[in-house]
Amino acid sequence: MKNATLTPEQIHQLIAEKQAANQKSRLARASKKITPEQGLYLKYRLKCAGVTGSDIAFELGCTKQNVCNVLSGKSHSQRIERAVAAKLGYPSWNAMVQKLRERAA
Repeated sequence: MKNATLTPEQIHQLIAEKQAANQKSRLARASKKITPEQGLYLKYRLKCAGVTGSDIAFELGCTKQNVCNVLSGKSHSQRIERAVAAKLGYPSWNAMVQKLRERAA
């Protein structure tokens, strides 16, 4: 196999393509943000389901404050977001947030 020599332009093109792919992948994995009002509604729905933030925190081995921060939109944790969505019967956090937005519209 011959050693391929790339021109500086080709190298820049490859780098730009890789960065674009990484950005697209990062956006696909990103959690949708919620507003404080949506967080209050989620807390209400959890309460109706008989689940508290403390219950979720205990199951996941984190603090109640971590769960509260996710439910208020202050922080993100895929583990907590997955647990909340599962408790409310949604396949994912993003699907749940999408439904919240559709209902509000």
